[in-house]
Amino acid sequence: MTTLYLCGAGNAEGVRLALTINRKESRWDRIVILDDDPQKHGRVILGVTVIGSLDLLKRVNPRSGEVVNFVARSAVKRWIVRRKLQGYGVPFASLVHPDVDISGVTLPRDILIYQHADIGPEVSIGEGSVVFMGAAVGHESQLQNGCVVAPHAIINARVEFGDGVYVGSNATLLPEVKVGAWATIGAGTMVMRDVPSCATLLGVPGIIVCKLPRPPIEEASTECLQECAALRSAV
Repeated sequence: MTTLYLCGAGNAEGVRLALTINRKESRWDRIVILDDDPQKHGRVILGVTVIGSLDLLKRVNPRSGEVVNFVARSAVKRWIVRRKLQGYGVPFASLVHPDVDISGVTLPRDILIYQHADIGPEVSIGEGSVVFMGAAVGHESQLQNGCVVAPHAIINARVEFGDGVYVGSNATLLPEVKVGAWATIGAGTMVMRDVPSCATLLGVPGIIVCKLPRPPIEEASTECLQECAALRSAV
């Protein structure tokens, strides 16, 4: 029996995506949800039950299960959870909605692409990335690992992302813009020029409201995020 473990109970859209793919392709015999919040255990989402914490993956035979990382509120949290899941040794599954045209697109094993996303030809997207509903990634764009493209964001042609870039809902990036690793593009922001690493942009046109001194991951994550929040509140 093959089981798909959906990690994160806060994403009903993701559950629906997994169910849609399985109805069409019959890839898994069973689908369950894992979440580290004990208050969510036993909850049923679209007929799929939250059966326990992520530590249940310690008992999973890698040949009989796959995992999906549903954490996507920030690229930092998604990256941290992905590294935790890697430690269990269970392979990642890709969930790409059957209606999305991915011909001529380079995708890794671990990718999430939701319904109504538009992925242009000769696009490359890195491991652990997610493209949400209605988002567009223009032709020849290159997204590195752990990027998050929120609903209805528009990434025009030949845009380049470093690792861990987060693009908020309804943001627009003009063609050939380069975005450094761990940058955050706020919802509704218009990006007209290159963005440095670890910067946060807001507005139309987008302006830098803060820039972290180092990537906001691992042991530095809390300190850096707090610093960025303080800078934003002062703007």
